[in-house]
Formats: sequence, structure tokens, C-alpha cells
Amino acid sequence: MRPVVSAPIPLFAHIHRSRPHSLPPLFMMTAGGVGDTSPLLSKPQALLSLPSALSSIQLPPIPLLCLYSAILIIASAATWLYLRLYHPIVHPYPWTLASSPSRRISDKKRKVVLAGSYDPPHRGHVAMLSYLSQRYGEVIAVVGMNPAKKYAVSPQQRAEFIQQMIDAEEEIKDNVRVEVVQGYIWRFAFREGVSIMFRGIRSWAKDGDEERYLHFLNTWGPMVFGPLRWPLPTQFLEGKPEYNHISSTLIRNMCVEAKKKGTEADLTALVPEGVADGVAKAYC
Repeated sequence: MRPVVSAPIPLFAHIHRSRPHSLPPLFMMTAGGVGDTSPLLSKPQALLSLPSALSSIQLPPIPLLCLYSAILIIASAATWLYLRLYHPIVHPYPWTLASSPSRRISDKKRKVVLAGSYDPPHRGHVAMLSYLSQRYGEVIAVVGMNPAKKYAVSPQQRAEFIQQMIDAEEEIKDNVRVEVVQGYIWRFAFREGVSIMFRGIRSWAKDGDEERYLHFLNTWGPMVFGPLRWPLPTQFLEGKPEYNHISSTLIRNMCVEAKKKGTEADLTALVPEGVADGVAKAYC
């Protein structure tokens, strides 16, 4: 007997010739169309019909797809930025370390900034730097400087006070350094490879209104003033309760009152003892 040889199937032949239908061939899994009780197409037939099926699907033109994608990206970015501005990340006290060992290892590879005026620095600042030092691999205490502004105590002198406070703390002096930064701090942070910028606050309810403007600059600055970059996250540390009554403004006011009375201000409860006299001489 002669072997039966089946006819070859054309490579890109249209299978659906029996009757018209609205769906493209890709979605017709039977030889006769939807609802047909004829046997399903074999796998080789289905594969051979795939190029024809794909070509029959009507897709939007490429410019329209690009427009849709751009609108989606912009909407997503705007939503994310809105949430970042009006629902910032605030770390309440007690501050915690990362919960998982892998996250702790990851944090130790990161560099962070704690920016402020430090005018003058006090015990609350030292407590925050100590926590960040324990959690992250490198911490930079950034003293912001506006070259157009005149200061009673120079940023360089304030940086020296912070450095003295850090040197007195054995646990943090190895991975915390101080920098005086002129201009936008987020630009400095990008140059340094910083992962997170931190700000110290008493609470968001008390300091949120004042901090929102700087938070806005840190968020939109890289995209508006350039170089065009996705902004670094800014997070907020609520103060340690025992130091929440301390502020730089309180220290300066105490110095003003001491000058009026002709006495020396005792700042040891507000500023580490080794630096208290130097701060009193500079501000009082």
C-alpha cells in the first residue's frame, strides 16, 4: 500500500473562510468560528495562523500610543508628588531600625543627610544624629548657608560646634561628618550620592507649615531648576520627647535675656556641656 501523504498547510493561509465574523482569527479556537462545534484547530495550525491573526488586530497608531503613555506617566508622577508633599514620611519617636536583617544591611550601605540651620546646635540635634548614625552607613550634618544673608554666628562656627558635639560621642564620631553647603542642599546631596534627606522637627503639627516650603523645593527643585533628576526623598524625624522643649530660638532668646540682665546664660541643660560655654560666648 502507498503511504497516505497529507497536503501541506500553507504557512500564512487564512483558515477562516467559511463565514465572516467580528473577532480576529487569533480568538477563534475552532475551525468554524465561535459557537461552532467542529473540532478545535490543532496546535500546528494555530501556530501557523498566528501571524495572520496578529496582523488583523486593529491597534491605535504609534503616536496615539505614545500620547497615552505620556499622559499615564505624567498622571502617575503628579499623583506621587502630591502624596509626597501633602502626606510626607514622618518618623515618630521612638525611632526604630529596619525590621529585617537584609534591610539593615542595605541601610548600612546608604548615605543620608540631616540638614538644618543649627543656629545653634543643641542636644536634640545630637540625639537625631546618633540615631541616623546607628541606622545608616554615613551621615552628613549639613549647615545651610545663604551667601546673601548676614549671620550673627557664621555657618562655619556653627559647624565647628556640631563637630565638637560629634567628637564627644564615641558611638557616632566615626561615620558622621559636618558640611557647610551654599545653595540648594538637594544639589549637594546628588553630588554626594545621598539616598535620603532628613529634617528634624518637633512634630508635623507644630512645624509642618514651616517645613512644607523647603519640602516643596526639595521635591520640585531638581525637575524645575535642574539638572533634570527625579527628586530625592525627604523624610522627617520627630524629636525625642525629653528634648522637644529645646529649640535654637529658645537658646537665642535666653542669650538675649541674659544680655539684658548682664548675666551669663546657663545652657548646659540645652547644649552638651563641653560646648555650652563656647555657644554661650558666641550667642550671648
